Amino acid sequence: MSSREKIIVVVMILAGYLAVHGSLAHSASWDLSYLQQFEHPRAFSRFSTILYHAYPGLKPANAFDGNPNTCFREPLVAVHKRGSAAPIWPQPAPDYSMPSISGEIGLSHSAGFPPRPHKWKELDIAFCGGANSYRPSRIDVQWYRQKLYDVDRDNRVPDAPELWNSTSYRLAQFRTKEGEYRLPVNLAEFPQSSGFPDGFYNVWVRLTFVDAPDHGELCIRDITIPGQQFFLPFENDHSCPSER
Repeated sequence: MSSREKIIVVVMILAGYLAVHGSLAHSASWDLSYLQQFEHPRAFSRFSTILYHAYPGLKPANAFDGNPNTCFREPLVAVHKRGSAAPIWPQPAPDYSMPSISGEIGLSHSAGFPPRPHKWKELDIAFCGGANSYRPSRIDVQWYRQKLYDVDRDNRVPDAPELWNSTSYRLAQFRTKEGEYRLPVNLAEFPQSSGFPDGFYNVWVRLTFVDAPDHGELCIRDITIPGQQFFLPFENDHSCPSER
């Protein structure tokens, strides 16, 4: 092979190398469609997977999106337990004999250099005011934190959520206005972080309504951390009942 032919082969190899890596870099830089799944909170409830299309407003994420004009609604029905085992507190897993809702409440740190850990002291809950809407007198609240990692660098996915804190509330003493409550929370402080994913957690909360009747519906407008918005709100979807 002559020197000219060798040069042509080397140029072709380099051109192919640059074309492949340029295409990969362009895809990594501009294809952000995978982020759409994180724009809105992930959430679930007792019946959300089996009655999702059969009951109006049965969309748990509506309760965590920060828009009071999108509501989560779920029918209240009697669910009979089997067995006579004594109840466990705190519950390590949802007790689906009672209505409950679980969802992402937000990240442990805000953006910054370095990131700033949040200090959550309160949780706001707003219920619907329809005639058929159940107003609880007692709620069990459980917090879960999920350790996050840089998937590309750490080569591992986030850990499973772990139980972090459990508190039971009698709501009458925490009412701020009709149908709205502000609950004090006693959470351990998040660690300082040098940058993602150091010390970062995804935080979930579960509300269990222990005194619910077996008729009517559970209807929630919002579950939020006061003064903070972590997700894009959904557009108004006419999921809230008439409050006349």
